[in-house]
Amino acid sequence: MSMSRMTNVFALVLTVTMGIIGTSLAANEEVHPMPFIITDIEGHIAELTINIEKISDRMRFLREAPDSKDPLIQEVRNLDLRGWELHQEQWKVQLDGLRFTEGLLRKVQDHPEEKPEALQAWLGRLKEFKETMNDYRQQRAGIEVLRIETEVKLIEQYLR
Repeated sequence: MSMSRMTNVFALVLTVTMGIIGTSLAANEEVHPMPFIITDIEGHIAELTINIEKISDRMRFLREAPDSKDPLIQEVRNLDLRGWELHQEQWKVQLDGLRFTEGLLRKVQDHPEEKPEALQAWLGRLKEFKETMNDYRQQRAGIEVLRIETEVKLIEQYLR
Protein backbone atom coordinates (compact mmCIF):
# COMPACT_ATOMS: atom_id res chain seq x y z
CA MET A 1 0.00 0.00 0.00
CA SER A 2 1.42 3.39 -0.92
CA MET A 3 2.28 5.98 1.69
CA SER A 4 -0.47 8.39 0.60
CA ARG A 5 -3.10 5.64 0.50
CA MET A 6 -2.02 4.34 3.90
CA THR A 7 -2.12 7.88 5.33
CA ASN A 8 -5.56 8.42 3.82
CA VAL A 9 -6.84 5.11 5.23
CA PHE A 10 -5.41 5.96 8.63
CA ALA A 11 -6.92 9.45 8.58
CA LEU A 12 -10.29 8.00 7.55
CA VAL A 13 -10.18 5.42 10.34
CA LEU A 14 -9.24 8.12 12.82
CA THR A 15 -11.99 10.44 11.57
CA VAL A 16 -14.61 7.71 11.83
CA THR A 17 -13.27 6.87 15.26
CA MET A 18 -13.59 10.47 16.38
CA GLY A 19 -17.18 10.48 15.22
CA ILE A 20 -17.92 7.28 17.07
CA ILE A 21 -16.24 8.34 20.27
CA GLY A 22 -17.93 11.72 20.15
CA THR A 23 -21.39 10.45 19.25
CA SER A 24 -24.20 10.17 21.75
CA LEU A 25 -25.52 6.88 20.34
CA ALA A 26 -26.42 4.23 22.88
CA ALA A 27 -23.94 1.41 23.23
CA ASN A 28 -26.55 -1.00 21.90
CA GLU A 29 -24.70 -3.45 19.62
CA GLU A 30 -27.52 -3.39 17.06
CA VAL A 31 -27.05 0.36 16.58
CA HIS A 32 -23.39 0.79 17.44
CA PRO A 33 -20.77 -0.12 14.81
CA MET A 34 -17.91 -0.30 17.32
CA PRO A 35 -17.07 -4.00 16.79
CA PHE A 36 -16.82 -3.47 13.04
CA ILE A 37 -14.55 -0.47 13.43
CA ILE A 38 -12.31 -2.32 15.87
CA THR A 39 -12.10 -5.23 13.41
CA ASP A 40 -11.19 -2.79 10.63
CA ILE A 41 -8.46 -1.23 12.77
CA GLU A 42 -7.14 -4.70 13.62
CA GLY A 43 -6.88 -5.41 9.88
CA HIS A 44 -4.92 -2.20 9.30
CA ILE A 45 -2.64 -3.05 12.23
CA ALA A 46 -1.93 -6.46 10.70
CA GLU A 47 -1.28 -4.93 7.26
CA LEU A 48 1.09 -2.30 8.62
CA THR A 49 2.94 -4.91 10.66
CA ILE A 50 3.51 -6.99 7.52
CA ASN A 51 4.59 -3.91 5.52
CA ILE A 52 7.10 -2.97 8.22
CA GLU A 53 8.57 -6.47 8.13
CA LYS A 54 8.78 -6.48 4.32
CA ILE A 55 10.51 -3.12 4.13
CA SER A 56 12.93 -4.29 6.85
CA ASP A 57 13.88 -7.18 4.56
CA ARG A 58 14.46 -4.78 1.64
CA MET A 59 16.61 -2.52 3.79
CA ARG A 60 18.63 -5.47 5.07
CA PHE A 61 19.24 -6.64 1.48
CA LEU A 62 20.40 -3.16 0.45
CA ARG A 63 22.66 -2.80 3.49
CA GLU A 64 24.25 -6.19 2.80
CA ALA A 65 24.82 -5.52 -0.91
CA PRO A 66 28.46 -4.82 -1.73
CA ASP A 67 29.31 -1.15 -2.13
CA SER A 68 29.59 0.09 -5.66
CA LYS A 69 32.83 1.56 -6.95
CA ASP A 70 30.70 4.17 -8.73
CA PRO A 71 29.91 6.94 -6.23
CA LEU A 72 26.69 7.86 -8.06
CA ILE A 73 25.37 4.30 -7.89
CA GLN A 74 26.27 4.21 -4.21
CA GLU A 75 24.50 7.53 -3.66
CA VAL A 76 21.33 6.21 -5.34
CA ARG A 77 21.43 3.18 -3.05
CA ASN A 78 21.96 5.38 0.00
CA LEU A 79 19.01 7.58 -0.98
CA ASP A 80 16.84 4.51 -1.55
CA LEU A 81 17.79 3.22 1.87
CA ARG A 82 17.05 6.55 3.54
CA GLY A 83 13.67 6.74 1.79
CA TRP A 84 12.78 3.25 2.98
CA GLU A 85 13.91 4.10 6.51
CA LEU A 86 11.63 7.14 6.54
CA HIS A 87 8.78 5.07 5.14
CA GLN A 88 9.27 2.48 7.87
CA GLU A 89 9.40 5.18 10.55
CA GLN A 90 6.17 6.64 9.21
CA TRP A 91 4.46 3.26 9.24
CA LYS A 92 5.59 2.71 12.83
CA VAL A 93 4.02 6.04 13.84
CA GLN A 94 0.82 5.04 12.04
CA LEU A 95 0.88 1.63 13.71
CA ASP A 96 1.32 3.24 17.13
CA GLY A 97 -1.62 5.54 16.39
CA LEU A 98 -3.84 2.67 15.33
CA ARG A 99 -2.96 0.70 18.46
CA PHE A 100 -3.70 3.74 20.61
CA THR A 101 -7.04 4.22 18.85
CA GLU A 102 -7.90 0.54 19.19
CA GLY A 103 -7.17 0.73 22.91
CA LEU A 104 -9.38 3.80 23.32
CA LEU A 105 -12.22 2.17 21.43
CA ARG A 106 -12.02 -1.00 23.48
CA LYS A 107 -11.98 1.07 26.67
CA VAL A 108 -15.00 3.11 25.56
CA GLN A 109 -16.77 -0.06 24.46
CA ASP A 110 -16.45 -1.39 28.02
CA HIS A 111 -16.94 1.99 29.74
CA PRO A 112 -19.09 4.31 27.55
CA GLU A 113 -19.07 6.95 30.27
CA GLU A 114 -15.39 7.57 29.46
CA LYS A 115 -16.12 8.82 25.92
CA PRO A 116 -15.39 12.50 26.66
CA GLU A 117 -11.95 11.73 28.10
CA ALA A 118 -11.20 9.31 25.27
CA LEU A 119 -12.20 11.90 22.69
CA GLN A 120 -9.91 14.50 24.23
CA ALA A 121 -7.01 12.05 24.36
CA TRP A 122 -7.60 11.06 20.75
CA LEU A 123 -7.92 14.65 19.50
CA GLY A 124 -4.69 15.54 21.28
CA ARG A 125 -2.84 12.81 19.43
CA LEU A 126 -4.52 13.63 16.12
CA LYS A 127 -2.92 17.07 15.88
CA GLU A 128 0.52 15.64 16.59
CA PHE A 129 -0.10 12.81 14.13
CA LYS A 130 -0.98 15.20 11.31
CA GLU A 131 2.13 17.29 11.96
CA THR A 132 4.34 14.19 12.06
CA MET A 133 2.88 12.83 8.80
CA ASN A 134 3.44 16.18 7.12
CA ASP A 135 7.05 16.17 8.29
CA TYR A 136 7.61 12.67 6.91
CA ARG A 137 5.98 13.67 3.62
CA GLN A 138 8.33 16.66 3.27
CA GLN A 139 11.43 14.61 4.14
CA ARG A 140 10.52 11.88 1.68
CA ALA A 141 9.78 14.40 -1.07
CA GLY A 142 13.23 15.91 -0.53
CA ILE A 143 14.88 12.50 -0.78
CA GLU A 144 12.91 11.70 -3.94
CA VAL A 145 14.13 14.92 -5.57
CA LEU A 146 17.74 14.15 -4.61
CA ARG A 147 17.40 10.60 -5.90
CA ILE A 148 16.04 11.77 -9.27
CA GLU A 149 18.81 14.35 -9.60
CA THR A 150 21.45 11.74 -8.73
CA GLU A 151 19.95 9.23 -11.14
CA VAL A 152 19.99 11.83 -13.92
CA LYS A 153 23.70 12.42 -13.28
CA LEU A 154 24.32 8.68 -13.31
CA ILE A 155 22.55 8.17 -16.62
CA GLU A 156 24.27 11.18 -18.19
CA GLN A 157 27.61 9.79 -17.01
CA TYR A 158 27.02 6.49 -18.77
CA LEU A 159 25.57 8.03 -21.92
CA ARG A 160 28.55 10.34 -22.51
